[in-house]
Amino acid sequence: MNHTFKPCLDILPPAQKRIWPALRFTRTAGYVLYGGTAVALRCGHRVSVDFDFFSHKPLNKTEIFSEFSFSREATVLQDQPHTLTLLIPTQGPDANDVKLSFFGQIGIGRVNTPNVTHDGVLQVASIEDLLATKLKVILQRVEAKDYRDIVALITAGAGLPAGLAAANAMYGKQFQPMESLKALTFFADGDLDTLTAAEKNFLIKAAGSVRNLPEVTIVSYELGVQG
Repeated sequence: MNHTFKPCLDILPPAQKRIWPALRFTRTAGYVLYGGTAVALRCGHRVSVDFDFFSHKPLNKTEIFSEFSFSREATVLQDQPHTLTLLIPTQGPDANDVKLSFFGQIGIGRVNTPNVTHDGVLQVASIEDLLATKLKVILQRVEAKDYRDIVALITAGAGLPAGLAAANAMYGKQFQPMESLKALTFFADGDLDTLTAAEKNFLIKAAGSVRNLPEVTIVSYELGVQG
């Protein structure tokens, strides 16, 4: 049985909290939450609204539609062999629609064990795996929220050298540690001007302290854990 943790549910808007209990099927089906909401549930540093579920197995879309009670209300935004994105409408003056994405046959593996939320609803990727994916993401897009997630994960105890090594193990030649380090200290693009001076200084200091990368290996290519 993997260890549980108490998620920072306060970061979820009301619409996300409304569907939270209905997401329990994702854990039993072997899906693991990644992305910004996974980081926010662990660190509580910002509001995040989308749910991104990863699985090493092929998507079982029939299972998703039959087990997820809100699927009857959903609009299908994307339906590809390995991707399904649903938009769940909500009601009320302050309501925002909820986007859920399911990604199958994810072959990156993991370097640590995901944890189950204390209420048994979700499996959430480890801070080490989340940091590795974020260090890869900043090479593909420029968004301040990813940099804030990296600050939060390092603050929570995920080491930057180990995160770079983990990304290297997970993505192979598709990841360049030096390019990721450079990206962490360059703030001229996108909305990176919204980062605070403290956030920028934190990232510059963290990147500048990296000397050697430790040896990090994939512990399993099965993203979820049974039990």
